[in-house]
Amino acid sequence: LTAWLGFVPNNEVELDKLPELVVLGFQELDVRAEAFVYNNSVKDMEWTEAVERSMGRAKQKLVKVASKQLIGMFIMVYVRTDMVDVVTDVQMASVGCGIMGVVGNKGAVAVRLTFRDTPMCFVCAHLAHDGAQVERRNAQFHDLSRRLTFAGSAADADPLTPSADVVGSGATEADRMHSVFDHSYVVWFGDLNYRLAIDTGDMDEILARGEHRSLLGLDQLQIVRMNKQAFAGFEEGHIGFAPTYKYIVGTSEYDARRRPAWCDRVLWWTRPGCEDGVQSEAYESVDSVCTSDHKPVRARLGLDVWRVDVEKRRAVFLEVLRELDRYENECIPTANVEATTVDFGDVYFGRAVRRQLRVGNSGQVPLEYGFVATPNRAAVAPGWLRISPEHGMLLPGQHVDVELVISVDERTSAPLSTRQEDLDDILVLHLTRGRDYFIQVHGAYQVSVYGMSLDVLVHCKGAVRNMTRADFEQCLRSGQFSVPRSMWLLIDFLSRYGVDRGLTLFNYSGDSVLGRRIREWLDTDQPLDPGTILQWPEGSDAQGSSRMSLTDQTLVA
Repeated sequence: LTAWLGFVPNNEVELDKLPELVVLGFQELDVRAEAFVYNNSVKDMEWTEAVERSMGRAKQKLVKVASKQLIGMFIMVYVRTDMVDVVTDVQMASVGCGIMGVVGNKGAVAVRLTFRDTPMCFVCAHLAHDGAQVERRNAQFHDLSRRLTFAGSAADADPLTPSADVVGSGATEADRMHSVFDHSYVVWFGDLNYRLAIDTGDMDEILARGEHRSLLGLDQLQIVRMNKQAFAGFEEGHIGFAPTYKYIVGTSEYDARRRPAWCDRVLWWTRPGCEDGVQSEAYESVDSVCTSDHKPVRARLGLDVWRVDVEKRRAVFLEVLRELDRYENECIPTANVEATTVDFGDVYFGRAVRRQLRVGNSGQVPLEYGFVATPNRAAVAPGWLRISPEHGMLLPGQHVDVELVISVDERTSAPLSTRQEDLDDILVLHLTRGRDYFIQVHGAYQVSVYGMSLDVLVHCKGAVRNMTRADFEQCLRSGQFSVPRSMWLLIDFLSRYGVDRGLTLFNYSGDSVLGRRIREWLDTDQPLDPGTILQWPEGSDAQGSSRMSLTDQTLVA
């Protein structure tokens, strides 16, 4: 173990000469049959003690922060004492992919951690053996990449790092599982078991001459990486050592029954943006270790890690927020509404009153507007109010004159006639992705016998124009006439002045001005003036007048 570690000093320990992270990976530590049934933590303890003994005095400067065992696979992570405080969020995981795709005779153990502000993951794997099983090894790599996961943590919730979660899912960063590739660096190592693609027939002679580099073109791992069948995007240090498999145990001689191969490898992957963050400082096998049919491999890597300046990041973050806020405000549609109150003045039954409301686009983006319903009303406006147009789109700088029309007719007059309702309402003008504008409309409805139901009219004993809601309530509780008073006044006038009815009644239209005067007299309970009513409307010719009787003129009016 001491020879394999390679950094154990013979004399006094110099802290800065020790690696800041030491990651050890083993395969086939426990090959007993019962190891397939249960995990034995004793092996963890035994190998921890053995490794720490082999560290000599360096053990005082290294602290174990993680270890994970899965049957024969075992990973350990040590941190230099002066770096313990900068290593956070340490987690372990293991996945078996051996027998039936789940047993741990093959698989991987992994550790993830954050060094300063740099997340990294270390995977110790043992893949399928046999030279012909290259496709199975490829499949196991992809299976392990998918199934090796780590729980999220609050430390991952960096406001500058976009989450992979779907917006609106409600999941927090702590709920999200992290895969192997959710890190800046992934170091994948172990007995990957890739062999040489073919036997050239003269391998013994090539190896004897030390020309093993000429065999690297046959290495299955390099071939599958080049074809992106597995380990795509991974890199590896320069291989200057001889094949690490298969040796006669206790010697440095190859077993003639097996084709030599570089089974034991160390590779790394970097997230986009960190491509030059790994430097291979050393990559070698240890020939002096003869306790296995493999020669152990070690790699010394330099990883660029970053340390976030919290104050600077906060300043940049706030600046970005301000810029986004400014951009968002520029993209919010805004309108210039000419007035927030529209007064229609006096409104009479059957007479439409029109007003215009100018709406302009005062923003920098197209504006979609529309009048919308309110919680108290399903329609965009009450029945006595019409809006045209109710919705539309305006380009920057454009405006539209929205026409508002109040018209009281037999459909809407009933509650207005008894003061149960007023011509008052608030319209909501909504801008898509923008704010709402509230526009108050008001009209003074002039209560009239026109549009009032007969059930109410028979109770009215005087002028209805100035009656209040309380007056109507009291009136409806009092006695009633057999005939509405206003109707009786009209019939009485016709009976006294309209005995002679000619056939010209339906040949001439009435005088609207005179009609409004008659309505005014009825609404204010004034007597009908025969002198005014029986006059022929202005503008009619003398010949037409001579053909109409006095009664006809009255009825036309």
